[in-house]
Amino acid sequence: MRFIGILLLSLTPILFGLDYRSSLKKRRDLYLKLRSFVIFVKEQIRFCGRERDEIFALSDTNLDFNDSFFKSVKNAIKNGENLTKILYNFNDIRLKPKEIIEISTFFTELGKTDTEGQINHCDYYINLFEQVGRNLSDAYTAKSRISLGLSFSLTAAMFIIMI
Repeated sequence: MRFIGILLLSLTPILFGLDYRSSLKKRRDLYLKLRSFVIFVKEQIRFCGRERDEIFALSDTNLDFNDSFFKSVKNAIKNGENLTKILYNFNDIRLKPKEIIEISTFFTELGKTDTEGQINHCDYYINLFEQVGRNLSDAYTAKSRISLGLSFSLTAAMFIIMI
């Protein structure tokens, strides 16, 4: 019984390492989806002259933009809720405060200018989300290896010490 307790307790660092790796991957994937969404929005504005609400309704048919994050964002904007507050409470992805403000600003400022202004707005956020996504991808590659190796080493050390 003692051995099982020691084994379970020593596996804790591995779980923390896997959780950290998972959160990096979720943030990276979110930024890749956000970039795709902004490109989709830009195309709808430029080529079809659609309004924000039309674009959101059309994006519901796209499976890439139909997950819980996008649904929460679209519902918040549709109902006039504070998007920043909703993103702070969206714990699944663990966004940083700066990221929350950037994402919130994109969605809240969308549709408030003329067509050319909206296209420029989209271009800015395409570049921003691409850069952040690239940085997160690099961080995921480097830090996930380190965190996994470190957590396995710490697990082994804890196991040896506790025996």
